[in-house]
Amino acid sequence: MTQMYEFINKHLKEYYKLLSVSFLLSAIISILFLKRIGIKNSAMLFVALFFLIIDIYLIFKDKRKSILLFILLLPIFTTVRRICYYDFFFMKITFETIYITLLFIFSFKDIVYVFTTCYNWKDKFTFKFIFLITAFLIFCINSSFFSSDIMRSIREVYIGVLTPIMLMLTLIAYFNKEDKYKIYYAAIAALNFSCLYGYVQLLAKGASLGAIKANRIYLTFGFHNVNIFAGILITVSPLLLEMILHKKNTKNEKIFLYLSFINYSLATLLTFTRGAWLTYFVVIFLALLNKKYRKIIYIAAVPSLFVAKPVLSYILHRGTSTSFLNNSSAVARLQSIFTDIIMMKNYPFGIGGGSFPEAYKKFAFQGYLSMPESIRFNSTAAPYPLDHAHNLLLQIGVEFGLVAAFIFIFIIINRLKASFKDIDYNRGAINAIIVYCIFSLITGNEFNHKGVITGTLIIFIIFGIVQLTFKNNCDKTIRRVKNEG
Repeated sequence: MTQMYEFINKHLKEYYKLLSVSFLLSAIISILFLKRIGIKNSAMLFVALFFLIIDIYLIFKDKRKSILLFILLLPIFTTVRRICYYDFFFMKITFETIYITLLFIFSFKDIVYVFTTCYNWKDKFTFKFIFLITAFLIFCINSSFFSSDIMRSIREVYIGVLTPIMLMLTLIAYFNKEDKYKIYYAAIAALNFSCLYGYVQLLAKGASLGAIKANRIYLTFGFHNVNIFAGILITVSPLLLEMILHKKNTKNEKIFLYLSFINYSLATLLTFTRGAWLTYFVVIFLALLNKKYRKIIYIAAVPSLFVAKPVLSYILHRGTSTSFLNNSSAVARLQSIFTDIIMMKNYPFGIGGGSFPEAYKKFAFQGYLSMPESIRFNSTAAPYPLDHAHNLLLQIGVEFGLVAAFIFIFIIINRLKASFKDIDYNRGAINAIIVYCIFSLITGNEFNHKGVITGTLIIFIIFGIVQLTFKNNCDKTIRRVKNEG
């Protein structure tokens, strides 16, 4: 306690002017918007703006601390999108894009220096990764010119594709292999906060199982809907399990990590998301899939065979007695697959970011008729059109084009292959990429969902962490160049 008090006291003395200025500016702006947005949103704006000002200041003082603070504050910044989410030329303005754009601009020289100095282009993983990322961005931008609203689609590329890439490149430039767990801790702590936020919303509607099912829509965890949060939670869970199973931890670290795992497991259960429930078991299986813990898999294999069928049935029906083909949500997603295929045939280079909802309405009936009669005649017709494909690969194929979809597959393959260069270091990252892909295919992810880009930022951060595998030689090169200079 004494050490903690001294730590807080030291930083208060160091940053008291910054804290005071940030407090005053945030308070003034929040008060000015009070009548327009109400007390609750004004309070939210005050908190988010207070931290954003501090985080931007840290860009000029210590970029590593600034990035870690940004990751920790992601849930807070995300909730402000209902207040700050608007168009500005070719950009979508949110607290995340404001911060990352400024971070990238003031880090650009360092990013160029690190990549040109460090990376030997004979390293096929690095060269291919940079090439694939660049090609992916180009084809995403290219799809905008097939959109009914070119500028809208370019803005979607800016917020959903370019912004995560900028954060990833900055992270690679300033962090080293030894910093991996700092990044993991920031992400894990951020999601713990999101869980607590979600529980508060849920308890306000009732705590019984029936109330949880009925009010599932309110359990947003600050990310607009539970599916989005479930995808983020499932992606970060392997990082948490790596720290529990493969890292030497102090007593306090163990308490934090075990409580986080319990919290994550409860939150996953309460989402009532089929994809999250299925991938949760995949997360556990992958975490135990090594020599040290493989015996647990062998022991659990036999009883798992007896419970697999009822558990899978319960998951597919989301804990209800409604059959799969009589579940409107399931049928809507099934119909989407056929509709997406038709859209990709008509627009192989994409329809532009953010254009899925309007295009889906145009082609939905064709998609329905293309479904096999055995499905159409035995299922409930979906009573609503979809806003997105509920399958990331199809979403990319429809909006950004087939070439972009294939390039993204190659990006995933590149990161997985690069991970195996140091499998012990990348154990959590490998598993996170795998479960991200599984969840993205069976439930769906979007690069940008109405201003929520947290899931995309997380996966690109993980891509960057994999790249830190090659960073030790890079640091030696930088020191040598500086000494020679």
